[in-house]
Amino acid sequence: MVNCKDAIEALLPYLDGEMSPEEEEHLRAHLNGCPPCVEFVRTYRATSGLCRKALVRSMPPEVAGRLKAFLRSKLETK
Repeated sequence: MVNCKDAIEALLPYLDGEMSPEEEEHLRAHLNGCPPCVEFVRTYRATSGLCRKALVRSMPPEVAGRLKAFLRSKLETK
């Protein structure tokens, strides 16, 4: 039997298609009866999609320059 903690820990292998059919069946059975975990999976999928979209866009040069200067100043003070 899969509990919520197990379901959350199994998300990456599940979404990557790396689970055995038996493991996937147990996870799906849990998801069918657990609305909070279903919502978590939905959010998890949306987050990865947003990250992919963000990586496609480039940072404006002026923002990149300010960020680099800020990070350098923090590294130099340590």
